[in-house]
Amino acid sequence: MTERVAAHQRLTTRVLFFLTLALVPLGVIGVVQNQRLGMEAELRSDLSLRALTETAASGERQLIQRAFGATQALANSIESVLDDPEVCQNFLKRFLRSDEKFAFVGFIEPDGSSVCSTADMALDYSEEESFQKLLAEPKPTVDVLLDDPTTEMSVLTLTQPVFNGTGLKGFMLGALPLRDVVESEDFLGEANPVTLVTFNHEGTLLSSESGRLQAERKLPSSFALSELAHGESRTFTDTHMDGDELAYAVIPIVPDVVYALSSWNTDETYNDPDAAAWLNIALPFVMWLSSLLVAWFVIDRFVIARVTRLNKAMRRFSQERTVPEFGQNRGAPAELLMIEDGFRSLAEDLIQDEAEQEHRLREKSILLKEVHHRVKNNLQIISSIMNMQIRKARSPETKYALGQVQDRIMGLSGVHRTLYQAETLTQISAAKLIEQIVEQSQAIGTRDDRKVTLNLDLEPVIVFPDQAVPLAMLVSEALTNATKYLGAAEGETAHLSVHLSLSEEETARLFIENTRNPNTVAAEAPDDLSTGLGQQLIRAFATQLNGEIEVHETPTSYAIETRFRVEDFRDEVVDY
Repeated sequence: MTERVAAHQRLTTRVLFFLTLALVPLGVIGVVQNQRLGMEAELRSDLSLRALTETAASGERQLIQRAFGATQALANSIESVLDDPEVCQNFLKRFLRSDEKFAFVGFIEPDGSSVCSTADMALDYSEEESFQKLLAEPKPTVDVLLDDPTTEMSVLTLTQPVFNGTGLKGFMLGALPLRDVVESEDFLGEANPVTLVTFNHEGTLLSSESGRLQAERKLPSSFALSELAHGESRTFTDTHMDGDELAYAVIPIVPDVVYALSSWNTDETYNDPDAAAWLNIALPFVMWLSSLLVAWFVIDRFVIARVTRLNKAMRRFSQERTVPEFGQNRGAPAELLMIEDGFRSLAEDLIQDEAEQEHRLREKSILLKEVHHRVKNNLQIISSIMNMQIRKARSPETKYALGQVQDRIMGLSGVHRTLYQAETLTQISAAKLIEQIVEQSQAIGTRDDRKVTLNLDLEPVIVFPDQAVPLAMLVSEALTNATKYLGAAEGETAHLSVHLSLSEEETARLFIENTRNPNTVAAEAPDDLSTGLGQQLIRAFATQLNGEIEVHETPTSYAIETRFRVEDFRDEVVDY
């Protein structure tokens, strides 16, 4: 069955993708050229708009920057005269007479009071919101104050924080007449903006050449002034309150403190986009699409069809092991014909190699099974010889000892019989092996004319030869021990149970239990695990299995439980 292949993994998709990568740059060149021209024109318009705004705000820039510098100079030198209010006040008045652009100059203490200023009275700014903001975040600021009671005019206030070695000392305040800021001379020539305003970092409108009300109606509707008060200069288009679209330009006068915003008619600054610009995109797109269609037809006809036939032939070979026949090769590319010939040759060689390998494997398997069969026969011969020796023996102890050895030899014989009868020589069915050991056990039967009930509960557990031998010997010894003391109360049937199970953790559990006559327990008690040859052998075989032994004993039953982990082949031999 042919598996469905995702679209992105198909040869056609990948070839068309890389063909697109090759064709797109050619088609994009025309579009890029026109876009580049448009971008250059737009960039020139932006630069021109910024330059016009720089020129329009040149008067405000010059006045505010000079006043800002003067206020900063005062902030740096005022500390030397702060201790004497009269000297400080005379110092500021001399400065005011020397610099006529200021309407007021004063120093504000951190508590909001001002006794050192050009005013003839003490001032208190502690309740004003602007002072509270300054106190919370001391930094240079510019603000507007309409109808200032101190100067009796509208002023532009410039504030500089004063610091010393211990922290904030106060604030240096300077006030410029707002009229001077608005009427400052610029160098625009014939180009005039619709509006030109200045605003601070909080978005407060400071000054406007066309009046505050008119300027507020011409502000962009999509942006607040506070959103424009950061970063470098920028240009954009937007509509204002009256619904008309204007081009706007923002430039910093004092970075992060004061900015200028100008608005211009769009027909004076921006050109309309070319109405036929879509043709520059449609034509390359049509050329790209036609190229993809031609490429798809060629790939599907000369490549995909032949590759699909080759794939089907490979699948048929993997399932049926038949040499493929590709039929007519008319129109097939020479490279694909070479691949088909190579696959045909590979298939023939592979079939021949597999036949030879299967033949060799069969010979080895037969030879190994013959080895196990001969070993089993030899062990049975030894068992027969011992059986003859048992019949000639006169002492019951000798007969019993030889019978014990004979049982162990027959246990080994059962392992080899299972190996040569098994389909695979590397895995042995533990359940089948235990069944054979139980069947050949000479001790299972009747005792004192009492019947014995045998209960086998064996799960299909697979073990490797390294564990099969100690497992068989352990079962044989445990059965010998169990049947030796097998019994039951008078009138009851003796029971012998063998259980084998496998847990999810690949741990096997072997449980062998026999009933016994409670009246003869003291006389015929099984040997303790620490004494007796049989129990020592059981413990040794459990150690070879890397297992653990537990004995469960009651007056009417005796059981041996062994747990071991089913493991792979081990090449280390332990000497016990």
